[in-house]
Amino acid sequence: MRHDLASLMPAPKSLGRAFKSWRLDKAPSPRHTFPSTSIPGMAFALLASVPPVFGLYTSFFPVLIYSLLGTGRHLSTGTFAILSLMTGSAVERLVPEPLAGNLSGTEKEQLDAQRVGVAAAVAFGSGALMLGMFVLQLGVLSTFLSEPVVKALTSGVALHVLVSQLPSLLGLSLPRQIGCFSLFKTLAAVLTALPRSSPAELTISALSLALLVPVKELNVRFRDRLPTPIPGEVVMVLLASVLCFTSSLDTRYHVQIVGLLPGGFPQPLLPNLAELPRILADSLPIALVTFAVSASLASIYADKYSYTIDSNQELLAHGASNLISSLFSCFPNSATLATTSLLVDAGGKTQLAGLFSCIVVLSVLLWLGPFFYYLPKAVLACINISSMRQMFFQMQELPQLWHISRVDFLLQVPGLCILSYPTPLYFGTRGQFRRNLEWHLGLGEGEKETSKPDGPTVAVAEPVRVVVLDFSGVTFADAAGAREVVQLASRCRDARIHLLLAQCNASVLGTLTRAGLLDRVTPDQLFVSVQDAAAYALGSLVRGSSTRSESREALGCGK
Repeated sequence: MRHDLASLMPAPKSLGRAFKSWRLDKAPSPRHTFPSTSIPGMAFALLASVPPVFGLYTSFFPVLIYSLLGTGRHLSTGTFAILSLMTGSAVERLVPEPLAGNLSGTEKEQLDAQRVGVAAAVAFGSGALMLGMFVLQLGVLSTFLSEPVVKALTSGVALHVLVSQLPSLLGLSLPRQIGCFSLFKTLAAVLTALPRSSPAELTISALSLALLVPVKELNVRFRDRLPTPIPGEVVMVLLASVLCFTSSLDTRYHVQIVGLLPGGFPQPLLPNLAELPRILADSLPIALVTFAVSASLASIYADKYSYTIDSNQELLAHGASNLISSLFSCFPNSATLATTSLLVDAGGKTQLAGLFSCIVVLSVLLWLGPFFYYLPKAVLACINISSMRQMFFQMQELPQLWHISRVDFLLQVPGLCILSYPTPLYFGTRGQFRRNLEWHLGLGEGEKETSKPDGPTVAVAEPVRVVVLDFSGVTFADAAGAREVVQLASRCRDARIHLLLAQCNASVLGTLTRAGLLDRVTPDQLFVSVQDAAAYALGSLVRGSSTRSESREALGCGK
């Protein structure tokens, strides 16, 4: 039983390492976590058609739960634009706003309560579905999540987010369009109502975007030079709140503001289970998108920092996060692209960063809520749009496609390893490709923690000094597979292993070149045949056998 609990809650082990290495793994400071969690949380609540405070709840409870159950050390969870927009569509369909409008305070509270109930029921349903997938061990589905597909999904949703926020940017009170072609319906409604735009809110939106967009660009371009990212969101929130308060924009020009944020936490409440049949059609795609985005993002950072994730454990973590947080009126949540990137840049290396973001959100809920009273909702809409920056740029990338196999071990002599890869290299099993190479070459965690791959038993006489990759059977490589080869070349170079690539066809070589392979290896490391590469490798080993320094010099030179 103790073993089972340890396997279901892997985070305490990594958290313990984080506390022991406190100076090495510094925690992100409040100036990083405040703009990355609290403000986007309130902004994405507008996409979900619920009051902003419920975005704060969704930035607290799921983060806390994932920090205990998740295996993605760098992953930050909470509100995500895609899920918020999908949730908002379900909420608007099931609890539409009355056409008459002009609701009284009591009627508005009742409407908000019904919408929050539906959003929480969607989170409950999607969480239950992911837990069911965990029981069935369907984490293997992550194998088929290609990076291009996930990028296409997020880029498409970025367009929907942009269009959905246009009414808020222009100060227009328009009902949200749902169903097929909602994007075009919203554009048509905005164009029709354009003459009724609010000059005050239009000015606020223009000034907000004029500040937020350049600041985000500066943070990206000068990431290595800046001691800390410029907190553009915080500055914009403070300026807009002060301006609205001192100028009475809410009463004089009818600028929509956030209003009072209730302090503390909501009472635990089981969502209305009678709603589950009505929201099942919404919960299923939300569960799939949650897993797809979260598993893909976790894999990207796991590949970058050389550790592995458990896709089934991720199903458990995100399923529990959604189901438990729904009891506290949270809407669906997942891993968040922008927040994860920001916290990693700020120095976060374990789930400890998530716990610190929880502390920041807790301070907002308990003490800082009144400071957001006069914050214009147009500013939150601008924050939503500016947070989509990375997703918009993804539209420039169209890497693609296909199927892979695994690496088979052919030959190993002292110091020399020849590996054959007889099938297309693609996103599907690039993780298995990497783990096999790590085991055979003794790279990083692959040597210590990865179990031996299926194949002949081989006794490694001495560390590998030269590896020949036989790519004669690789008829196709996609962007994900090409990047895996480029990362392998970097790791081999760092480990002083000389990498030789043999018999690679022109199409695959072109893909590898565009992915940056020639920035890691020289043309002298490319060979027409395996025999030529092996002969060169053996010659290098013989010439360098006298001393270790001579071997390193021989392995670094050309033919």
